[in-house]
Amino acid sequence: MNYSALSDQELLNLFKGSDESAFKEIYLRYWKEVYKVAFKKIHDRELAEELTQNLFVDLWKRRETAVIQSLSAYLFGALKYAIINYFKSLIVQENYQHHLQTTEQPYTSNSADHLALLNDLSEAINKGIALLPKKTGEVFKLSRIHNCSVKDISRQLNISEKAVEYHITQSLKTMRFHLKEYFVLALILGLLF
Repeated sequence: MNYSALSDQELLNLFKGSDESAFKEIYLRYWKEVYKVAFKKIHDRELAEELTQNLFVDLWKRRETAVIQSLSAYLFGALKYAIINYFKSLIVQENYQHHLQTTEQPYTSNSADHLALLNDLSEAINKGIALLPKKTGEVFKLSRIHNCSVKDISRQLNISEKAVEYHITQSLKTMRFHLKEYFVLALILGLLF
C-alpha cells in the first residue's frame, strides 16, 4: 500500500488500528512542520526536537483513545500545550531556585532580604487569617502554624473532625488567594497544602 497517497483521515483510521506504517507516514508528513513551529516559539533546537519527539511518542501511546478530528489541528494543539507546560515548569523551577538561593545563605548579604521577605509573608498570613471567620482562622492557625492534627484540633475546639476538615479546606482556599504573591515560599513552608 502506498501510504504517502492516503489522506490524513485514511491514515488516522489505519493508525487507530495500530498500523505502524500509517504512523510512520504521519510522522514523515508532519514532523518537520511541528518542529519548525516549536523552534519558532522557543528558539532552542534541542528542546524543539525533544518536544516534537515527545509529541509523536505520546500520539502513538494514545492511538486507541485519542479523539482526533483533524490530524493537523490535533498535532499543533498538542504542541501548543506542550510549550505552555514547558514554560510553566520553567517558571516553577526558577522560583524554586530563587527560593533556595535566598534560604541557603541565611548569614550573607541576602539575609536582610530574606528576613524582609519572611516578615512580609508573616504579615500577609496575619492579614489573611483576619479575613477568615473566627473558627476557620483558629483551625488554620492550629493546623498550619502549630502543626496540630485534625484529631487534636477537634478535641481542643470541641468540634467534629469533619468540621475541622471543612474549616481547613475553606481556610486554604482563602489563604491561597491571599498569599498568591508568596505562593512558592508559602508552599515550601507547608502553609498551603
